Amino acid sequence: MTKQSRNGLIIRPVHPGDLEQVAAIEAACFPPAEAAMREALAQRIAAFPASFLVAELDDILVGMVNGCCTDSPVIVDAMFHGTGLHQPDGANQSIFGLDVLPAYQRRGIAAQLMRALIAASREAGRTAVILTCKEPLLRYYETFGFKNGGPSASTHGDAQWFDMTLVLGTNGCNDEQ
Repeated sequence: MTKQSRNGLIIRPVHPGDLEQVAAIEAACFPPAEAAMREALAQRIAAFPASFLVAELDDILVGMVNGCCTDSPVIVDAMFHGTGLHQPDGANQSIFGLDVLPAYQRRGIAAQLMRALIAASREAGRTAVILTCKEPLLRYYETFGFKNGGPSASTHGDAQWFDMTLVLGTNGCNDEQ
């Protein structure tokens, strides 16, 4: 699954050789207490490459989205600390991070990554896409059809998170659209 937009942006599955660029993107986009470390990203690339997409522009990785598959209806903190909770046939696609380098933000790259992972989740027969986000991003994710499930039990990075769920319908749309 590789898609190229008219502006030359390529959305594709991650490759092991992308690790250094992926780690740099993560470090640039999240505070140290919340960012996945290089080793965790390497484990994710190995464990669920189909659920780890990157955005490439002019041969430079500028963004990424990743998360494991699970039967859990919400993200739990243990998912951030290893790949042992990844269920390849899980009903739900989680999103651990949607990252775009600051110099490339506000160009629609994050939205393209999000739409690509949602489409891949539908194609894989997933029931829902789940994520956690901070309060300022609630409205952003709602534009994709996510519903706010309220404050999350997650304390990842000592931050306040909100559980968000996008229920995927069988007609290629989310159930409420």
